[in-house]
Amino acid sequence: MVAIAIARQTVREALRRRVFWIFLIVAVFLIGLGPVLGFLTPKESQTIMRSLGLAVILLAGLFITIVTCIYLIPVEIERRTIYTVLSKPVQRFEFVLGKFLGGFAIVFLSIAAMGAVFLALVYFQGTTRGPDAGVLVWLTSGKFPKEMVLGVVLTFFQMMLLAALTIFFSTFATPVLNFFMSFGIFIVGNLSSVTESLTTSKNGLTSAIGKIIHYMLPNFGNFNVQNAIIHPTTEISNQGVFIRNNIIYALIYSAVLLILAVIIFDRREV
Repeated sequence: MVAIAIARQTVREALRRRVFWIFLIVAVFLIGLGPVLGFLTPKESQTIMRSLGLAVILLAGLFITIVTCIYLIPVEIERRTIYTVLSKPVQRFEFVLGKFLGGFAIVFLSIAAMGAVFLALVYFQGTTRGPDAGVLVWLTSGKFPKEMVLGVVLTFFQMMLLAALTIFFSTFATPVLNFFMSFGIFIVGNLSSVTESLTTSKNGLTSAIGKIIHYMLPNFGNFNVQNAIIHPTTEISNQGVFIRNNIIYALIYSAVLLILAVIIFDRREV
């Protein structure tokens, strides 16, 4: 498939960029700082390590996703290599889809690498497993931190949605403008409780603006479950439905953004 070939080339080019490896290495280093908090009580050390790990994965994933995806299409246009690509039997929707799949693969690799290091540290933390528990026993026991895996998985889908948003903007905006728009919408999308409160304002204009912001922009705040994960007293009711709804939301919203990106790019003269 043409889109897969474009995605593979995109991944190879992204892996050559130093900025990707810098973000990833720094993130892994920060996650690895968790075990040095041994001077704290076991409960405090466990809470801080989990909080730090999930926060680092989120922030590193954010910058890796944006910095990687904002250049995927504009660079091809700037270098004029897009003319070579489109002169071949390549449809424009295949080009956009291939670029997204390449960015999607980079997001997956980075989140998977950071998540693996994070979960390994959780496993080796003495307060999380028994002294004689092996990996298999740990996985099948009630001490397996399913909430930690949930946090990593939802962060991945959050970044997938952000990648689709960035690809959408890259079809008509410069990388610099794309960076600020994607980053700004990510911040606003994480303030879902604030935007939701605006929808109930007595001021008609404020309420209308609040509804547009709350329902039109991607709700990235739905994927942030760190507080409920770190503090078990705040439980998520019906966890299965919660995960399913967020994954479906990310998939549908990403699909809509990609369709819009294809429409815009198809009408653009390059």
